[in-house]
Amino acid sequence: MSVKSKVSTVSLVCYFLIVVLFAIVRMLTAFGVFDGLGKNFDYALNVVSQVVILFCLSIFLFSAMQKNKVKDTFKYFGYKKISFKAVLICIGIGIIVYFLNIFIATFFNSILALFGYSSSSSVTYLSSYPFWLFLINILVTAVLPGVCEETVHRGLLLKGLSGFGERKALVISSLLFGFMHMNIDQFFYATLIGFLLGYLALISDSIFPAMIVHFINNALSVFASYSSFNSLGFEKIIGGFNAALELNFFLGFLLVVVFMASLSFLLFILIKQLFRETTVKNMAKLEQTIIKQMEKENYIKQLETVASEGENQTQPTTISFEEFDKLYKLHNQKMGLMSNLEQNMLSSPNVKMTTFQKILSIGILIIVASVTIFTFIWGIL
Repeated sequence: MSVKSKVSTVSLVCYFLIVVLFAIVRMLTAFGVFDGLGKNFDYALNVVSQVVILFCLSIFLFSAMQKNKVKDTFKYFGYKKISFKAVLICIGIGIIVYFLNIFIATFFNSILALFGYSSSSSVTYLSSYPFWLFLINILVTAVLPGVCEETVHRGLLLKGLSGFGERKALVISSLLFGFMHMNIDQFFYATLIGFLLGYLALISDSIFPAMIVHFINNALSVFASYSSFNSLGFEKIIGGFNAALELNFFLGFLLVVVFMASLSFLLFILIKQLFRETTVKNMAKLEQTIIKQMEKENYIKQLETVASEGENQTQPTTISFEEFDKLYKLHNQKMGLMSNLEQNMLSSPNVKMTTFQKILSIGILIIVASVTIFTFIWGIL
């Protein structure tokens, strides 16, 4: 079995186990098994589900099955540092994604409503919404999903299934990201966001942009609820579009289209900037480092030639492909641009799904799709 095929198998096995455990928790919650345990238990269960099931199983189970060092697994999953400027770009992308997501979610929810669907999630009416509760919700709803869900889908899946080709890995990880929410309300827009997050991870060769955008999107959603409850004014931004639609549908619709088109264009510009600030800069640094090393090697060889054969043999020497490849891999690792596992996968060709991998994939899809469809039926009934 090739390196890429083995990594893909290990990734699917890990994800299958994660899906089974996550689905069990989701269904027990839906049937009200934990209702009598209080709100604090809900928070604790959410934390355990995110940290233990999603994060720990992804990192430690993958490392154990792959016989990989945990540190190298983190790097393989894309835990590679980015510049402060790249962080600011990602924050901007996250803000844009949040506003685009509102309109996308509204559109898909309108389609679901045509089938008689209404959200089956229980709404908790609070007598007050203090700041400390806002911070807890930020932790549970934005920080943990931003780290844990991205580790699973942009780390374990996107990188783990890259042996099938990056495009296939991107589509599969995005679709499963949507299904993994196990809620028909979130499936459509989560899949689209998952595709964008996966694309950001690929062009930057780092999982941190996806984490930051995911966090910002969820954090703004939490803040919108907090603002609405305490009348801070943030909710009026979206309310303005709704008011315009009610006042004049065509004018309001035109306003929404122009707003979304402008945001989409700005999103495109920021993504290009992120690519330049991450991959392009890293490759430029790597190229300069290798060139300097090659010049040093050539200079040493020329000195040796002069010492042994005389001053007439001073023409520049060349470096073999094997020597260049060795320098490339060496400095890639030194600069933190590539993990040991990625190095081993470089020379391995892309693979096709084996029968066992297809069975795992079908099993995963059946589980997550069944729970998602269940939430749709539950919403209709």
